[in-house]
Amino acid sequence: MNHKRTDVTVVGLAAALAVMSQQSAFANSEIAEKLAAGVWRSLVLGGTNEYDFPLTALGQARFQSYRLDQDSSLRCEPPGMPRAFYNLSPMAFSFEGDTVTIFYETMDVVRTVRLDGVPLPENAAHTPNGHAIGRWEGDMLVVDTTHLSAGETTRDGVPKGELMTLRETFSVEDRGERPHLIVTMTITDPENFREPFTTVNEFALEPEWELLPFDCHPTEYQR
Repeated sequence: MNHKRTDVTVVGLAAALAVMSQQSAFANSEIAEKLAAGVWRSLVLGGTNEYDFPLTALGQARFQSYRLDQDSSLRCEPPGMPRAFYNLSPMAFSFEGDTVTIFYETMDVVRTVRLDGVPLPENAAHTPNGHAIGRWEGDMLVVDTTHLSAGETTRDGVPKGELMTLRETFSVEDRGERPHLIVTMTITDPENFREPFTTVNEFALEPEWELLPFDCHPTEYQR
């Protein structure tokens, strides 16, 4: 009898956790619907911002020694995070189950954000976009990214180390004729950055837009 009670308890607990996880994933369906309502266009003219990154001595040395002809995008390789975001290209969101997919038009970057809260082991492989876990805090989507592979934070070679982590917040504000998306990103990279670095960027919703294929051709860059 005791074993049966234990089995029932475990099954009940697992079911309850599954329900809680599902509720967490859809904790704010209204904001999710707004995020997925179209394409978000950067309010920065030309899609490029200038940032004063607080580089360590090592980070500065890496930045100064970076050769622009080493840029992987010249080979049409999609840049990883956070560079994919710092292009400030048009982007779009899709919600399905416990997953958020973020699409960036530049270089056809696709990110997957898990809302189930399951972290990766510390020794898991590092990838250009890393492992992103999202959660809702009120009307704000918060995304923490770990397991990023080394590379560049920006096109001009600001370095990115494997210890880098990202925290992003996405919030929608209704302003006049169209909603605005406020994206706050904090980069922590003890190897290359003296301190965490935070940027805030704004995007306007274009409900009639669609993301276009980037259609990159390496030969065009290598001439």
